[in-house]
Amino acid sequence: MSSSFAILTLIICVPFVGMLFVLTAKETADHTSHNSFNVALFTIIANLVMIWRVFMLIDEKQLRLQLFEKFDWLSVPDINLVFAVDNLSLLMILAVHLVILTGVIFNRTETKRQKPQMAMTLLFLSMTTGFFVAADIFSFFIFFEAMLLPLFMLTGMFGDFKRPERLNGFFLYNLLGAFILFFAVLLIYKFYGSLPLNRSNEILWTQNYGGIIWSALAVGLISRIPIWPFHHWISSVTAKIHDPLVFIASSILPLSGIYGLVRFWPDNIPTQVSDFFFLINIVGTVTMLFISLIGFIHKDTQYKIFSFVTVYYVMYLLGIFSGENLILQDIGYALFGFLIVFASLEVVSAYIYRQERLHDSSSSGFLCRAKRLSLIYSFLTFASAGFPISAMFTNNFLILSQLLSKNIQLGTILMLAGIIAAAALIREMFRLKTDSKECILGKAEDLPVAQFLYMLFMVFLLLMSFIRPLWFVINE
Repeated sequence: MSSSFAILTLIICVPFVGMLFVLTAKETADHTSHNSFNVALFTIIANLVMIWRVFMLIDEKQLRLQLFEKFDWLSVPDINLVFAVDNLSLLMILAVHLVILTGVIFNRTETKRQKPQMAMTLLFLSMTTGFFVAADIFSFFIFFEAMLLPLFMLTGMFGDFKRPERLNGFFLYNLLGAFILFFAVLLIYKFYGSLPLNRSNEILWTQNYGGIIWSALAVGLISRIPIWPFHHWISSVTAKIHDPLVFIASSILPLSGIYGLVRFWPDNIPTQVSDFFFLINIVGTVTMLFISLIGFIHKDTQYKIFSFVTVYYVMYLLGIFSGENLILQDIGYALFGFLIVFASLEVVSAYIYRQERLHDSSSSGFLCRAKRLSLIYSFLTFASAGFPISAMFTNNFLILSQLLSKNIQLGTILMLAGIIAAAALIREMFRLKTDSKECILGKAEDLPVAQFLYMLFMVFLLLMSFIRPLWFVINE
C-alpha cells in the first residue's frame, strides 16, 4: 500500500519545523523562554494527532510495511529515502512522542536554558521518528546515526556532568558502533543493493557473507543496549542524569537497538550459531542480575529507575535471541507499556527530588501528605513491578514463558533479576510512604492539578493498553 499523501514525511518534518520556530523564540535576560515550551508542546500534540491518523490509514491486521513513500536522492550509487510503517513502528513512534511529551510537561518549571533544550528535544524527536519510519537500509542507517547528535547536545548541556571525559567516552563508544554498522550497510549494498526492510530476512547466513553481515549488524545494534561489555559507557552517562527530559531521551537510545534487531532478525538460522546465542543468553542474564542487585543496594532513586530500564531492555534482547517469531510481536506491545511506565515514573521521581532539593529536606514520608502524587507514584510502581495494569504484564508473561521453556536455569535467573529490580522500586515507594518527622514537605508541594490530570491520562492509556493494545484504532 502506498501513501497518496506524504503523511509519514510530515510527521518527521513537523518536529523539525517546530525546532526552527523554537530557535527564533525570544529569551529574557536570564535566558528563559516560555514561548519555547509552548511551541514544543503544540508541536508534539499536533504530531500525535497525525500519528493517530496514520493508524486509521493502515490495516492493523497486516504484519507488513504499508504506506510507502519514496524520494530519489542519488543515482550513482542508487540511494533513495524510503519510508513506510507497520503496527510495530507506529507503536514505537506513538510511545516515543508520549514519553517526550511527558518529559516536556514536567520540565515546565525548568526555565533556565529552556530554548536550547526544547530545540534539541524536538530535533531528537524528528530524527527518532525518521528512524522508525525508515523502510530501506540506507534510510535506516542515516536516521540511526542522526539520533545521536541532538542526544549528545542534550546530555552535554543538561546532564550536569562533573567529569566530561564520560561524555567523550560515550561519544567514541557510539562512534565505534556506527562504524561497525556502516561496514554492514556497505556489504548489504554490495550484495543486495538498497535493501528494503521488508526483505531484511533475505540476509542469509550461508550466502554472500551473510554471517559476517548479520554479525556486524548485531554488534552495531547491540552496542546501544546496556549489556556487558557495552553497559559501562551507557550507565556512566544515563544513570547520572537528573534532568527527567534528558534521562528519557537517553533511555530511548537502546530502543533503537532492540527495534533494529527485530527488523533484521533472519527467518532461518543455522544450528552452528547456537553456541553464540547461548553466550548472549549467559552474558545478558548475568548483566541483568548484576545491574538489578546494584539498583537494589544503591540509595539514589535515579539509579533504581536506570536499573529497571536496563533489566527490561536486556530481557527484550534475550527474547529476540530466543528465535521465536511470536515473541517479536509480544516485544512490540510490551515496549509500548514499558516506555510509558518508566518515563512517567522518572518524571514523578524527579519532581520529588526537586522538592527535596528546593526545601533542603528529606523526602521520606512525603507521599503520606501528597495524596495526588501518592496515587500516581503507587500505580506506576506497581505497574513497573509487573502487576496486571498495563500491556507490560501480558506480553512480558509470554516472553518469560518462552525463555523459561528454552532454558529453565537462565530463565529463572532472569526472573530473579526482574523481581530484584521491582523490589528496589517498591522499597523506595515504602520509604516515601513511611511518615517521618524529618520531612517538612506537605500538601503545598503536592503534584499540581494540571500535571496530576495529565498523569491520570497516562494511567488511562496504560490500563487501556492492558485491555487491548490498539484500542484507539477505528477501522474505516
